[in-house]
Amino acid sequence: MASISNPRRNWRRAWVWLRWRVLLLLIAFLCGFLAFQFGVDVTARPGVPEAGFLTKVYYTVGLFVLGGLDLGTPTGGPGWAQGLLWLAYFLCPAITASAVIEGAIRALNPERWVLQRMRGHVVVGGCGRLASLYLRRLRERDPSVQVLVVETQLDAPLLDEAREAHRASVLHGDISKQLILDAIHLERAERVHLMTGNDFANLEAATTILERYPNLRGKVVLHVSDITMLRMLPGSNLLDSAEIFNSHQIAARHLVDTRLMAHFERTIPRDVVVLAGFGRFGQTILAELQERAGDAIHRVVIIDKHAHEHAALFDEQVGFDPCYKLDLIDGNMGDPRVWAQVRDRLDDGDDEPVFVLGSSDDGNNIRIALWLARKFPAAYIVALSFRKSAFARHLSDRCPFDVVSAADLVAASMPDSWFPR
Repeated sequence: MASISNPRRNWRRAWVWLRWRVLLLLIAFLCGFLAFQFGVDVTARPGVPEAGFLTKVYYTVGLFVLGGLDLGTPTGGPGWAQGLLWLAYFLCPAITASAVIEGAIRALNPERWVLQRMRGHVVVGGCGRLASLYLRRLRERDPSVQVLVVETQLDAPLLDEAREAHRASVLHGDISKQLILDAIHLERAERVHLMTGNDFANLEAATTILERYPNLRGKVVLHVSDITMLRMLPGSNLLDSAEIFNSHQIAARHLVDTRLMAHFERTIPRDVVVLAGFGRFGQTILAELQERAGDAIHRVVIIDKHAHEHAALFDEQVGFDPCYKLDLIDGNMGDPRVWAQVRDRLDDGDDEPVFVLGSSDDGNNIRIALWLARKFPAAYIVALSFRKSAFARHLSDRCPFDVVSAADLVAASMPDSWFPR
């Protein structure tokens, strides 16, 4: 059974609702008090109009508990004042009963209560690092929007951050299941972001949502982590109304556009690009380079433990641009003999190569960057950091190379269309 936790409410909505309830309570109280003040008496407690201020307050407050059962019917005084007292007889106990019922609903089924009150909310499927990056950007842009995170794992490590730092409600369940989709009131949602670690669950949920909730077409974003699967997905009218993305792809595009292109524009001859690490991220960087800077590159050197194998996969899915020379080196980027092979492949005029160190080992990337900065003082070096690191930021400010956080690249590349207007 799915469960939801909501430690913090949307304070703006809560404050508006509280003000209306206080106003209604004051109106009910004033109806009873003014009726006594203007001479309306009651059959079971005669003499209330002539009593003091506190006595009138006491009997008026009692209306919220017993209505007029212990006072009898209104008598005497102006007709309009009798009407006020009759109104208080019905309104005061109704306010009390509604508060009791609301409290019972919250105690017995708090999950349903929270979900029923959501309007214009953003639904985020999954609570991994990617979802956390999105929630942080969302709160920077809109601190008040209601957010519902749907996560299958009860002990997901970033759930506490989602609740406390990003003030999100958390529903435990599988967002690709019909039961969960029925519970989260997508007909009233503003946006849906599917960022679970399961590509099939994201695609399954997106297909169902777009079929059942046409109001969300153009407002569904889903992540596909398998870049191979993303490239081979067939077009469809349904999925074309959603935005499908890959985190490596948008990060690589941002890196190329904001850093590498600026270097290519500064260097007059065509450049040499050395990609150390040719997994998903390295392959995506090369794809973006071919699309945006193919004319600026005359040689690409790829270093990877499985360089030829990964290159064959890239060639089948994307294809190497024939405008540059390609060199493949199978080896460990930490082996000095590998870099000797790189130097042997450089021409005499290649004194400003571009090194992109994108292996999955952050420490190795930074260590190699420090070594390359001494061996190739004119080179432009980018070391990727896939985890948040204060040390990496410190180095980037003081060393002649860039240490770039993949998380920062992803966060910076999230378009405005992903956020409520």
